[in-house]
Amino acid sequence: MTRSFNRIAAAALIALAAGPFMSAQAATNDTDLATAVQSSLSNTLGSDASGLTVTANNGNITLHGWTQGPQEEAKARFVASKVPGVHNAYSSVRTFSSDSNE
Repeated sequence: MTRSFNRIAAAALIALAAGPFMSAQAATNDTDLATAVQSSLSNTLGSDASGLTVTANNGNITLHGWTQGPQEEAKARFVASKVPGVHNAYSSVRTFSSDSNE
């Protein structure tokens, strides 16, 4: 339980630190918004975002792909939701884990 809490706390700190990497100007169309979200994910999460793609529809974005676990998926959704122009951030991300202790 403590290990999970520590991971969640770490994820929250990383997500809060994401602010400086995000553009202050909202995207003007779905293509630009998807590009801005993808860029923000890459800048903030680095290689953790390499398995993710983004689609946008009228300010609603959906994340697709794979992450290491639920914490990474939650971080990605949080980072995406903070990009200017995003109204809602949805996820169809699948998770996998190589950690046998969970």
